[in-house]
Amino acid sequence: MKTSNQSRNFTKQVQTDLLALSNDDLLITIHRWMGGESLVASVLGVAEDTCLALGYTNVSTESGTNTYWRAPSSEQLRSLLTAMDINQFAQYVIPVAFQSLHTIYPEWYEGVTFNAHLANYLRRLRASSGKSTQNA
Repeated sequence: MKTSNQSRNFTKQVQTDLLALSNDDLLITIHRWMGGESLVASVLGVAEDTCLALGYTNVSTESGTNTYWRAPSSEQLRSLLTAMDINQFAQYVIPVAFQSLHTIYPEWYEGVTFNAHLANYLRRLRASSGKSTQNA
């Protein structure tokens, strides 16, 4: 049970640190984790249920060969992430973060260790973003 409680605590910390980002940084971070390039329409490398849970909308194409997704507004994304309980957050957000970042940071391992590193990463991202905003 300790591992379960510890895992929930770190997942909650990741959610808190992610939501502490500015709206723009929040949207860009999630979109990058999902493999998107353009916020207007991207082919994403994640499951449809994840896209829908995070507010993405399917964009129809004439050819129908690829499924394109339009990113939600930053406000909509923030609202959806805020409303997620810890289990939903662990189901939809943690896997896309892991998929995106594990190849870059394999030393973060997985599970609780990954979540702890991810929370620290998000804090550093917020701090560096705040500095660039202050210097602008």
